[in-house]
Amino acid sequence: MRPLLALMDTMTSKEFTNEKWPDYTESSCDFRYKYRFLRSPFTFSCINNKVTIGFRGNYQIAGSKRICAFDKGISPWVGGSCGFGNEPLRRVDLTIGSLLELLPNHQLRTTTRLETSKVIDKCEVTVMQTDATKEVMDSIKASVDSYCTVFDNFVQAINNNALLLQWRNGGSRVMPISRYGYLNLNPTQLRVGRFNTNKDTLLFSVGFSGIPQFSSDSLKLVTNASLPPITNNAYNTGISAYLNAQYEYKFFNKLLNDSLYNKPFEVDGRTFVIKEIIIGGSNDGKITVDVSFTGNRKGVLHISGTPVLDTALQVLSMADINFSIDTKDILLNMAKSMFRKKILKKLSNQSVLDIAALIQKNKSLIEMRLNQPITSWMSSTGKLHELKLLGLLPQKDHIQVQAYIWADIVLIGNPPASQLKGF
Repeated sequence: MRPLLALMDTMTSKEFTNEKWPDYTESSCDFRYKYRFLRSPFTFSCINNKVTIGFRGNYQIAGSKRICAFDKGISPWVGGSCGFGNEPLRRVDLTIGSLLELLPNHQLRTTTRLETSKVIDKCEVTVMQTDATKEVMDSIKASVDSYCTVFDNFVQAINNNALLLQWRNGGSRVMPISRYGYLNLNPTQLRVGRFNTNKDTLLFSVGFSGIPQFSSDSLKLVTNASLPPITNNAYNTGISAYLNAQYEYKFFNKLLNDSLYNKPFEVDGRTFVIKEIIIGGSNDGKITVDVSFTGNRKGVLHISGTPVLDTALQVLSMADINFSIDTKDILLNMAKSMFRKKILKKLSNQSVLDIAALIQKNKSLIEMRLNQPITSWMSSTGKLHELKLLGLLPQKDHIQVQAYIWADIVLIGNPPASQLKGF
């Protein structure tokens, strides 16, 4: 909150005076006064959306009285003062309260007013039985009330900021997730918890309910939906989401070929080099994998089968796996049956992919995505508790996947003053 507090501090003068300072202001023919009020820097706290802004004032006041007739003075001014000459300035503590309300239309409304004024050093300027202190303090309070209006206008200016207007009008958004595809959170309800402060840090929770969708094709995720309303309901922290994903096979093909093209493998002392991998599927739930290879031998390895996901053990297997080789190599054709028996013996009824082990192996890499800078002044910190696959359905042109993720994530921001000046 330090940059925001500094900005708030510069929006309001540190000195309040009567209109004609250092001369007197005549409120009537028979009375005049002057004052100067110096405020300290603001202190700021927020508990359950109730903002309290406090500051100390050091002031000096003076008043004069005379006799008037027909609205004209007929006697000299007789006056008194506090805080002038060798006298120290008098002190008073003031407290401003502001109630924050987050409206369903994504705007923040504040109601700000002066709540308390506690005089530390008493100062009674009494001139001819007229106490000038109250009139001067009323004038000081009027200046503080004007600040309250400035504060409410400042919040309204934030509501009308171009960045927030763009955010409100954007609705659901399609976001790239590194090179692994695109995500649309598809929020149906937004939630914002109560605002609280801890020292100079503002804390609040933001959440949403929705139907997140993941895809290799960004255009398939575009909905142009409007941003849902905001509620202030209490809710659990963290991320708990069922994520639906749809990937086209050409996306997997590019990802695998970028990683495995020209990669050599050794089998029984022979070297094979992968030239291309093509993944496909069918509407009856089967997966096909074609691997073109060169090296000691040249050909295409065909593997097909129906993937079966064990959601409890997080293991993907293919019990009905089929294997064949297309090659013009005579020796390899002669050894087809031997290769077939050997490979099928290893693959049939065996785990093709241990998803749980794969996730555990890459957990640190996944958590790195939760713990990283987002902007020059904002970063995230998080922890992954659980990630698992719940469904897998191959189709002709794409494969559908449903996953569950449970994690914690916290955004930590320290915006510089230059970022706040736009408000």
